[in-house]
Amino acid sequence: MVEDFRGLLQAFICRFGLLAGDQTPCGKPLPVSDAHALMCLLEAGEAGLLQTTLVTRLGIDKSTVSRVIARLSDRGLVASVPSPADGRARPIRLTRKGTRLAREIDEASTRRFAALLKGVPPRRRTDVIMALRDIVAALDGLHPAPEPQQGLRP
Repeated sequence: MVEDFRGLLQAFICRFGLLAGDQTPCGKPLPVSDAHALMCLLEAGEAGLLQTTLVTRLGIDKSTVSRVIARLSDRGLVASVPSPADGRARPIRLTRKGTRLAREIDEASTRRFAALLKGVPPRRRTDVIMALRDIVAALDGLHPAPEPQQGLRP
């Protein structure tokens, strides 16, 4: 059973396109980690997010998030501005260009997931979603996530 589970999950990862380092599964030309960061920032709106919050939401280490932010900043997709409250905290916010790309990713991702779900027989869709919730909960049990990972769709 473990071998079947592992094999099916690995097949999903490969066929969904998660191993392509320079393209999202929905076809956008950027790494999945960058796309997820953009989606988190889009969800955060004008307030933006601190780097530590992105670490938590993305489930990757601080240095990797720093590299993601640097890539996005180099492309003009994000900016970091001192907080008006204390002048020290530097929330990361989407630029206009970043907001536009994040919305494109959101739309492309929604289309991709809709097509994928359409391929599941209607009577099994709820079961598939429940099974994925169970898998996420099991992962949280192995490595507790401080925040729910909702809203990530690329």
